[in-house]
Amino acid sequence: MPPSFRISRRFLRTSLLAFCLIATASRADWQSTDTTLAWKAGEAVVWQFNFDPATSGKPFFHPLGAVGGANVTERAPSDHPWHYGLWFSWKYINGKNYWEEDRQSGLPAGKTAWTKPVIATQPDGSATIKMGLTYINHDAARVDMVESREIAVSAPDTNGSFTIDWKARFVAGPEGALLDRQKMPGEPGGAYNGGYAGMSIRMAPHTIDYVSTDGPVTQFNYDGTPQQTRGGERARPNVPAMGFNFSDNGTVVGSLAFLSDAKNTSGQPATWYLINGPTQRPPFFFGDQTILGPKPIQLAAGEKMELRYRFVLSRAAQTADTLKAALAAWPAEKPTAVSAAAAH
Repeated sequence: MPPSFRISRRFLRTSLLAFCLIATASRADWQSTDTTLAWKAGEAVVWQFNFDPATSGKPFFHPLGAVGGANVTERAPSDHPWHYGLWFSWKYINGKNYWEEDRQSGLPAGKTAWTKPVIATQPDGSATIKMGLTYINHDAARVDMVESREIAVSAPDTNGSFTIDWKARFVAGPEGALLDRQKMPGEPGGAYNGGYAGMSIRMAPHTIDYVSTDGPVTQFNYDGTPQQTRGGERARPNVPAMGFNFSDNGTVVGSLAFLSDAKNTSGQPATWYLINGPTQRPPFFFGDQTILGPKPIQLAAGEKMELRYRFVLSRAAQTADTLKAALAAWPAEKPTAVSAAAAH
C-alpha cells in the first residue's frame, strides 16, 4: 500500500472520530432533579453533580469522565463510605471532625450544610453551579465557617475534553476557625496517613498511572515521606499539578488533571497525598491536595480565605508536558473590583 494512501486512511479515521464526538456532544441532554444535575452525551452520563443532603455529607461529582471516556470516580466505597468521588471536605474545624462519618448514622461530628444550588446550563454542555455552604459545630451551637462556592464546567472540545473550575471563598465564624488535620508523619504524634483535608478524588478501580509536572510518580512507600524505606502505597510530592491516567487491558480509557492555583499555597508548590493501592480490598486509589499539609491554618473571626482548582477531563493520557500546558492555559483569577469610594 502506498504511504500516501496509509496517511489518507489515518486522516480519515481521525476526522471520523472528531466528527462522532462533535455529533455526540450536539445530542447532549441535561437531566436534573431536585438533588442532581447530569449531562449526558447519547446514552452515557458525562458528569453528574450530586447535592442531596439526605444521602451524602458533601456535594460531589460522580460519575465523571471525558466524552467517550470511562468514569474515573468512585463514590462511597466500603472502606471509606465518606469518600465522594470528586469532592471537598475539611478535616477538623475548631477540633470538630467534618471529614469522617459515623458508620451507623452516616453523620459526621461537624455538619456541612448547603443551600440549593443556583444552576445555569447551556446547550453546548457548559454549566455554572453556585451555592452557599455552612460549617456547623452542633456541640457549641455555632457556625464555624461559611463558604461561597462557584463551579464552572466548560463545554467539551472536539476531542471530548472539558474543564471544571472550582472556586471557594471561606469566611470564619464569630469564634474564628482553626483548620487542622491529623498530624503529619515526622510530627509529634504523627501518623502514616496524616495531612488529608480539602480537595480530593477517590478514583475508580482501573489500572492507574500517577504523573506530576516533574514526571511519573513511581516511588510509593509506607507513609510517603522521602526518608521512608518501608514498602507501601503512599506518595507526597510537592508539585503544582497532578495527573491520573486510567487504563483497561493496556489501553488508556481516560485521564484527569488536578491543578492547584499557586495562590492556594502562597506561591509554593502544592503538597499532595496520594494512595496507589491496587491490592487493597476494595482497591484504593486516592488523590488529595493537602492544603493543610505544611501546617494548620488559623483564621480570625471574619477572616477570609479563597481556594481555586481546575480539573481537566480527557480521553488522552496526561504527561508532565500536558500538565504544564494546562497550567499555562488556566486564566489567572481576576482581582476583586474595588469601588472608587473604597479606593479613597
